[in-house]
Amino acid sequence: MSGLVEHFQNTRLDQMTLSTQVVANVGTSANEVVASMAEADTSCAFIMDSGSIAGIFTEHDVTHRVVRSPDQWDQPVENFMTAEPSIAAGNQSALDGLRLMTDRSFRNLPVALDAPTRFANLTHYDLIALASQFLESNHQESSEFSAEHTLRYVDFYGMPSRVPLEVQGDTSLFDTIQLMIESDRGLVSIIDGRGVVIGEFTQHDVFRRVACRVDDLNDEVVADWMTTTNIATTAPSANIADGLREMAAKRHRYLVVINETGRSIGVVTFRDIANFFLAAFQPG
Repeated sequence: MSGLVEHFQNTRLDQMTLSTQVVANVGTSANEVVASMAEADTSCAFIMDSGSIAGIFTEHDVTHRVVRSPDQWDQPVENFMTAEPSIAAGNQSALDGLRLMTDRSFRNLPVALDAPTRFANLTHYDLIALASQFLESNHQESSEFSAEHTLRYVDFYGMPSRVPLEVQGDTSLFDTIQLMIESDRGLVSIIDGRGVVIGEFTQHDVFRRVACRVDDLNDEVVADWMTTTNIATTAPSANIADGLREMAAKRHRYLVVINETGRSIGVVTFRDIANFFLAAFQPG
């Protein structure tokens, strides 16, 4: 029975169920593209010019370049997009995609399909699902070191994590988003006066609910805009495979590691997990 490494090597990108994206032409306003992304509940737009991808526009761009500037919302989206993105071929493997996204810190990777103007979007969510589904269906154990052995037997005590960003619920949206930008992080945990996590605020919340809708971020507190359900969490004693299952089920690219008191002791992203076991993803 093949292992996880071989599964990623043998799965072509055009065989995967890839994430959706919206498509807009250059010249479309940032406001229109943000509204289309929110309606489609997708975090990425491909910006097209004469049938080719001129750039991508993501929730990261919305958070860093758009949300704080109401006077610019009507400007063309190409003023805010990431231009000339890398594009993968559909016949490349999932392992190729994982390595490229990890090496270059991509969250979205356009994939060229069978027609010159047909594209799809590879995201961390798709790679999380591929790994999680394999681990769910493949229960063969091995005493040898392997990617799946690492995922099944290393818990989050042994997994490097990031210090959580935390604010209380009465913090303004402006200050919360500014903290995300300065830290280049996509998640802030919202805590009560005892330090217990009561919600989260993410880049997804920024583009889906706040961007191009709230003119003055100083007039709003984050508690009114945070997410309180469907938060991806894990206990520090859970293994990484369990964490991937939680991320896949809730379609999150991060996990908040919460102790028995309800306090966050760390945040782990899919990129952190990939970096941790990427050494096992070597051709055998």
